[in-house]
Amino acid sequence: MFGKFRNELPEKLEIVSPEIPQEEFTAETVIGQNVEIKGTLSFPGLLRIDGAFEGELLSTGKLIVGPTGSVKADIDLEEAFIAGKVIGNITVKTRLILRGRAEVIGDINAPLISVDEGVSIMGKVEVPFYPENTTPSAEDSSHF
Repeated sequence: MFGKFRNELPEKLEIVSPEIPQEEFTAETVIGQNVEIKGTLSFPGLLRIDGAFEGELLSTGKLIVGPTGSVKADIDLEEAFIAGKVIGNITVKTRLILRGRAEVIGDINAPLISVDEGVSIMGKVEVPFYPENTTPSAEDSSHF
């Protein structure tokens, strides 16, 4: 019954950064490509959005917005990997990765940020200064 759809949704994100292990990209929850959700969404772990979400995201976890995904919400969580479109402010505690043709309309606050050529950002980008011995690093943070 569900086999047809299972083959259409990749279990792992195919756009990866070499420093992030591929096996760490398995999402606990996936909002599929043709799915639209409005409201408040709370999740503890890793959420992947390939469809459309509008509302409020409540989490201490991590978020992946796939290339076909769109989010209209303020994002405040541990880490985010964006390859789709986000309208709203993004605040992450460890790092933000913007890949492919990602589009962000809103302000960004992240201690570590990685941006591919071709990414579009309309807003203010703030990378807080940390004294030399307290800078968070990718090795110190848990990966996706």
